[in-house]
Amino acid sequence: MIKLYGFRVSNYYNMVKFALLEKGMAFEEAHEMPNQKAEFTAKSPMGKVPCLSVDEGFLSETSIIMDYLEEANDSSPLYPTNAFERAKARELLRCCEMYIELAARRHYGHLFFGEDIDENAVAEVRPVMEKGLRAISQLANFGPYFTGSKFSYVDIIAYHCFTYPVNVGQAIYEWDILAEVPGLKESLAAIAAREHCQTVDAGWQAALTEFQGN
Repeated sequence: MIKLYGFRVSNYYNMVKFALLEKGMAFEEAHEMPNQKAEFTAKSPMGKVPCLSVDEGFLSETSIIMDYLEEANDSSPLYPTNAFERAKARELLRCCEMYIELAARRHYGHLFFGEDIDENAVAEVRPVMEKGLRAISQLANFGPYFTGSKFSYVDIIAYHCFTYPVNVGQAIYEWDILAEVPGLKESLAAIAAREHCQTVDAGWQAALTEFQGN
C-alpha cells in the first residue's frame, strides 16, 4: 500500500494527494511534519514533506513523486503523450511554482507565523510574481483548464501554487493577483469543482482551522 507522509496544510502535500485520487491509486496518509529526526530522514533525506512510501522504497520531492505516479500508473495519464506538449505543460507548471508560489513564500513567515515583515521581500517579490503572471497568461489556454479541455498535472500544481499567494497578494500588496490574467479565476474554479479537489480541500480546511487555533 502506498503511504503519503506529510500534513494537510502543506500545498505540496495536497498536490500529491490530489494526483493520487485522480489516478485512482489506493493510499493511506501518515501525518508527518518536516523534521530532521533520523527515522524520517531515512525516508526523506532532506526531512521534507511530502514523502511517499511504495513497495520499492521511499521517494521525496514533489515533482519526482508526481513523475513516478505518472509512470507507475499510465492507464490514467495526467501529462500529454506528445513530447512537445508534455514539455510545454511542464514549462507552464514550473512558471506557477517558481514565479508564483516560491516567490510568494518569502512572505509566509510574516503572514502565517507572526514574523517581522521583510522589506526586501516586499520590494522584490511583486515584480517576480508580475512576470510569472505574464508568462502564465502567455502559456495557458484556460479552456477551461490550464492547458485546454483536458485536466492535467498542470491544473493540480497550479491550483495549489495559487492557494497561499492569493493571500499574500491581498495582505502585502492589496493586490488581486487572479484579476491580472483573464481566465485564471475561472480555470481555478473549474479545478475546485472537481470531486477529488473538493476532497483535498475539505481536509486542508479542517487542518488549517486546527493549525490557526494552536
